[in-house]
Amino acid sequence: MKKMINIRNNIIIVLCITIVLMAIGFIAISVKLKAYKDKEESFNVVFSDISKKSTIKGSTKSPVGEVSIESSGKVLNMNFSLFAAHDELTYTATIKNKGTLPARIVSIHKNPDYNISTYKNLIYPVSITTTDIEGKTLLPGEAIEYCITIYYSPSISGNTPKNFNYNLALITESN
Repeated sequence: MKKMINIRNNIIIVLCITIVLMAIGFIAISVKLKAYKDKEESFNVVFSDISKKSTIKGSTKSPVGEVSIESSGKVLNMNFSLFAAHDELTYTATIKNKGTLPARIVSIHKNPDYNISTYKNLIYPVSITTTDIEGKTLLPGEAIEYCITIYYSPSISGNTPKNFNYNLALITESN
């Protein structure tokens, strides 16, 4: 009889310990679930930095470029002055995902788009080339470099100074 009481007491102790451990587990899961539920998701992809990488002058006067980041990091506003054939400016912009959601770069909107023949004639013989980053996915905190090169090609028409404005805007979406 005494052996049976001992077994029953042991079973009761094991069940009590199990109930206490289950309660602790439920509390831990509840705290994690609340933290996950209260976590705010944000979507913010911006031009975080821009720097001039190189300047090549085709004559005695160096080409000039003024670049600024505007509209809370969504737009690059650029003004360029190139004076002679073989003038070249190269800039590297850093695009960073400062949000908590993964983001995909849909496109970089160019205004005006000097690759279209209507606008291309306005700056001829200057050409603008950029790296292709459309469709790239950025994880939270990740950054990618975007290179912009402005080149004054030699032409038959001579060396006429070219002054023009150029804007780039980020178009992104959440994955």
